[in-house]
Amino acid sequence: MDYHYDIAIVGLGCAGSHVLIQMLDHPEMKDKKIIVFDDFQADSLEKTWSFWEKGAGKWDSLLLDRWTQGKFQTSQVEIDLGLNPYSYKTIKSKGVIAFAKAKLQQNPNATFVDARVDRIEESKVAAIHTNKGVFKSKLVLDSRVSPEFYKDTEAITLRQHFLGWHLRTEQEVFDPERFVMMDYRLMDPGTTSFMYILPYSETEALVEFTYFSPDLVADQVYENYLNQYIDTYLNATDYSIVQTEQGVIPMTTYRFEKHHTSFVHKIGTAGGWVKSSTGYSFKLSEKRATQLISNYIKGRDLDHGMQKKRFRFYDDIMLDVLHQHNNRGHLLFENLYSNNPIARIFSFLDEESNFLQELKIMLPLTSLPFIKSFFKKLF
Repeated sequence: MDYHYDIAIVGLGCAGSHVLIQMLDHPEMKDKKIIVFDDFQADSLEKTWSFWEKGAGKWDSLLLDRWTQGKFQTSQVEIDLGLNPYSYKTIKSKGVIAFAKAKLQQNPNATFVDARVDRIEESKVAAIHTNKGVFKSKLVLDSRVSPEFYKDTEAITLRQHFLGWHLRTEQEVFDPERFVMMDYRLMDPGTTSFMYILPYSETEALVEFTYFSPDLVADQVYENYLNQYIDTYLNATDYSIVQTEQGVIPMTTYRFEKHHTSFVHKIGTAGGWVKSSTGYSFKLSEKRATQLISNYIKGRDLDHGMQKKRFRFYDDIMLDVLHQHNNRGHLLFENLYSNNPIARIFSFLDEESNFLQELKIMLPLTSLPFIKSFFKKLF
C-alpha cells in the first residue's frame, strides 16, 4: 500500500502526549508505525496542568504538588473542601511532554519530526504536508483546531482565560495545605471572574486571575486585579514574580466532531476533549485517549463511547446559564459547592456519576435562569 506510517499525531501537547503514551504502552500497538509532528518548544510556553484523582496515579512521580484540602470563597461564604477520597494534583506540561518524547525515542517504530504541518490532503491515504517534506499515513490524529470553529456564530462559546503569577513572598501568606478552587471576593463587575491559587509553601504559590466569559481582556486588566488581590487579601508587601502563565481555553457547545474525516480524526481541544463547563482537560484527555486506542484496536468508530449524551446536555445547560447571566456565575458555583460534597462534584465532572447523584447536583441549581436554559436545550 502507498503509505509510510500507520498513525500520525499532529501536535504533542496534552492530548497528543496522552495518545502517544497509550499507544506505546499497549501491547496490541507494538507493531504499528507511528510518526509525531510538533515544532513547539516546551520551554517557550510552559503550562501548569491540574486535575483530581483518587489515590496514587501514574503521574505521581512528576507532580509539582498535591493537596487533600481546598477552599471555595465569596464575600458571603467560605467553604472548606475536604477532598477525600480524592486529591488535587498539579503537574508541569514540560514534564509530561518530555516523558512522552522519551518513550517515543525508546520505540524503534516511532518517529518524531520537528516540523509544522501546513495541510493534509486525503486520497487513498493522508498526505501530510510539512515544512520538512510530505509524509503519508493511514490515519492522522490532529490536534489543530479547525478554522471553522472561530467563524461559528451558532454555538455558545465562553473562554476560560487567565493570567497567573508564580509568586515568591518574603512574608508567610499562603496555606500550603489548602488550594483555592475559586475566590470570588474580587471580581471584574458583570463577569464570572475569580482568583485561583495553588500554594506550594507558605511563601510560594501560583496565583491566577481567571475569567469564564465571552470576551478577552487586556493584560493590564489581569495585572490590576492580581495586584489588588495581593495587596488587599494576601497583604503581601514584598514579593517577586518568578514566572508568568497565560492561557485561553474554549468552553463551548460547538460540535468539533463534525471535522472528523475518513483519514483525519481530531483530538484534544480540536476534538472536544475539554470539559466545556469547566475548562479542565488533563484527566479527561487521558480518558478519551484510552477510549480512542480501544476503539482503534477493536475496529470501531473512533468516536465511540467518548461522551454520554446526558453529560453533554448538562454541559450545554451550564454554558447557557453562564453565557446569559455571566454576572451571576459566582452564585451558580456557590450553590454547587454549598449543596454537594466535593467527591460528588468531582465524580459528576469526571462523567462517572449515576443519575441519582446527578439529580442531587442539578436540583439545587434550579433557579429561573437554569430552568429556562434547561427547557431551551431540551426542546
